[in-house]
Amino acid sequence: MFGALIRVALLGGALLGGALLGGALQGCGYRLGRIEVSYGDATPLALVQPSTDTRRWYVPVYSDTLGPHLFFVDTGYDYTTCDDDLIAGLGLETRGRVHIRGELGKVRATKARLPPLELGGHRIGEIVCHVRDLNSTSSIGDPDEVPIAGVIGMDVLSQFRAAFDPRAGILTLQDPATVPRLARGDLGVAPLRSPLVGRRVRMALEIDGQRLWPILDTGATNTYIDGARIGLEPSYKLDGVTLRGTGNNGSTIRSVSYFEIENVTVGGLRTAPITLMDRDRRWWQPGLLGLDLLARFHQDYDFHRGRVRLTPTHPQPLPQWQEWPELSPGGVAGRLMDAGPSPANPALGSPEVSL
Repeated sequence: MFGALIRVALLGGALLGGALLGGALQGCGYRLGRIEVSYGDATPLALVQPSTDTRRWYVPVYSDTLGPHLFFVDTGYDYTTCDDDLIAGLGLETRGRVHIRGELGKVRATKARLPPLELGGHRIGEIVCHVRDLNSTSSIGDPDEVPIAGVIGMDVLSQFRAAFDPRAGILTLQDPATVPRLARGDLGVAPLRSPLVGRRVRMALEIDGQRLWPILDTGATNTYIDGARIGLEPSYKLDGVTLRGTGNNGSTIRSVSYFEIENVTVGGLRTAPITLMDRDRRWWQPGLLGLDLLARFHQDYDFHRGRVRLTPTHPQPLPQWQEWPELSPGGVAGRLMDAGPSPANPALGSPEVSL
């Protein structure tokens, strides 16, 4: 056993636990999950990163009132979440109280209804988001260069055929009715399991021939497994590791076990050897399939039919916010329709900012 004091921050690399938002108790007022989508022509969204987080995926969104922001993209969130500064800046009313059960404990939040959001060529209305201070209650830190507006969760993503391309650095959202179905048995096509409660889905992960069903979590930098359940002995263990995630303080100290695995299969496709992790946790906290594995594939999710197509790829470094759009591979920004029509925002440096 190794002893160490390590800060595992989502910001700059190391270890990241994605948020677990499976137990929200709705308060009065706004109702979560009743989203209206007007589908348009799909336009790839740029994936970028702030200075505080060089391993995960964000999309730029422009607001006429507040200027450029970033939204974190996280399949590990049941519902879209808004930072309290965004809601205050837009002058939106909040209603009700919500208790969110996260990886690091419970968090209190409220709710607000966003103005229509133009995202990837589509107009999304009636988004009711959880509202809380993300910097102090999650793994998402406040960068100096651009505000973090919130987290796009599965309530929005599940309305689309969503494709992540880690090599090109783009996210494409399409109308599911206009895209050919993924056929069972085709190369790289694997099933997704729908949850009994909530909106997060699970994908098969095989380790030395044993199958697990961790939660699909693009908000986790690493993959977490229950090693003891399948009889694995840790390759090594570190104590005093600082984990960041959803919880009252946004961080906690735990022990982390590491498993050096030679034979790993994701969605039926074998990957290169990898080091997986487990952390001290409560019995109900599931495994998480994170970006250390997911980013090895182009991912095409058909959430409506419960299937995914994985295609091996070689991920490329994403542009930092300060470098985008000069280094953008072609993606555009979304737009929060809070102040009516406006021309393209020169602060983003692209005429395609307003969709």
